[in-house]
Amino acid sequence: MCTLKRWRCDLATSPYNTQADITDEPQPGIDLALPTSDIPADVCNELVDLYFDLIHDKQHIIFHRHSFVQEQRHGRAADFLVLGMVALMARFSSHPFFAHIPPWNRASPWLQRAVQAFNTRRKLIDIPSLQGCILLAFVSFVEMNEDQDTLLSAQAVRMVQVLQLPITLSSDPIMREIEIRLFWQCWMMDTWHSVQAQLPAQLRANPQFKRPLEEATFSAMRISNPPDLSTGNRAVQLGLRECSLWSLVLPLTEIHGQIVLLNDQLAHHRLSRSDIRSEVAALSSRLDQWIVDLPDGLRDTKDNWRVQTERGFHREFASMHMLYHHQSQLLYYQFLHKAVFSTKLEISGPDPEAFHYAARCKTHATTLSQIMWNTRSTSSTDTACLWSPLNGHLLVIATSIHLHSMLFDTDPTALEKARLIMEHNFIMLMQLQKYWPSLQLSLSRVRAFHGACLMERTHKHFDMDHWMITFLNRYKSTVPDRYAGFSNNMDVGQPIVGSPAANELWRKLFGRS
Repeated sequence: MCTLKRWRCDLATSPYNTQADITDEPQPGIDLALPTSDIPADVCNELVDLYFDLIHDKQHIIFHRHSFVQEQRHGRAADFLVLGMVALMARFSSHPFFAHIPPWNRASPWLQRAVQAFNTRRKLIDIPSLQGCILLAFVSFVEMNEDQDTLLSAQAVRMVQVLQLPITLSSDPIMREIEIRLFWQCWMMDTWHSVQAQLPAQLRANPQFKRPLEEATFSAMRISNPPDLSTGNRAVQLGLRECSLWSLVLPLTEIHGQIVLLNDQLAHHRLSRSDIRSEVAALSSRLDQWIVDLPDGLRDTKDNWRVQTERGFHREFASMHMLYHHQSQLLYYQFLHKAVFSTKLEISGPDPEAFHYAARCKTHATTLSQIMWNTRSTSSTDTACLWSPLNGHLLVIATSIHLHSMLFDTDPTALEKARLIMEHNFIMLMQLQKYWPSLQLSLSRVRAFHGACLMERTHKHFDMDHWMITFLNRYKSTVPDRYAGFSNNMDVGQPIVGSPAANELWRKLFGRS
């Protein structure tokens, strides 16, 4: 049986103190007050490894894999961290230990234990506690416990401030890099949560703050490394902080907040037409510049995909590019409605600029869908694109854009392409739904959107109004019917995609029993 011991942690006795001998027995002063878990050791180890394979570095960046796994294998990792990983990853396990438990039902008992261990920890503010906030907040989101997610996320932000990250950093090289990553993880989390809730962000990013170290370099760090081999001046000389995938995600996170704000202003009619176009042009230019500034080895090319796959970073690579295309489809989404004409903007005829932006919106939605499908198709398992239920949200937004093509495009080639991509998206949504309960929120969006389109074939369904803001940006919220009453009169299980394969997939996702 697996002994998941808890430890007290300060900088002197940190379980990540890489100067410690990892073969030592736990020290007498370490807190072992809570009873140990009764999960078999092989199951526990499998799920911890699976967490790092599938989730970490794709969804968040809060651990150093080698250091954590060594601590966990020797019983020195905090119960709340290991149990949080068990709760998150049990849904993917094929071990007989979970054989008779549906994937959706596996997390709850382990999450309860993890939260109990977290709430009864001896040291309230330290690095493991910060990691626990982030990890357990994500598991709570996955399990659709929004209140717990909100409280844990808020604690994480405050802990970062109390710990003075990333101003005050450990002298230990590995711990220092963990702390840098933890700050940026919390900054991204704070940015996304604040724009969703329309609340002020608490953390500020200083251009002088160190960015995350390049992934392979960080992963390869060991206690035997000279202190400044990768993290000191040599890292600066080699540009190892500028070429990190997560360093490149940071500006996309900032742009995301500005796009969400713009769409909110559109829904409240706070901007003139000229102001809207000016804002869109500025954000579009920033996104274009982001692509131009990418290092050659991180551009979206076949050779780079092959290299990243060989290095084991293809999912991280996919995540970065998917986020870029998602920001782009959010920015240009408003023009799906405006591409033909818009009396609201006092335009009496076609709007060439809107048509151009609408075309870009569809291109980004297509590329995002293809990246996720290719990532899935090149893997030996069906979990390749499943590192986050948020991928379902990205897919749903892209699918609504493809639905616009199905409704309004007249070119047969474009229609067939949109139909095929929607079929692929449905397949991936079904796979995501198998594991993530929160996919129900994403699928409710497609159902509501589809039901509205069944009522009438009109561009008004794609107008940037209050309903559309909830659809695009409030991914933790349910969306109501687009127009009250449609579900009483329309068979929402009746697909409009147009091919037998897609129709069957649609009925499996949304058809009535």
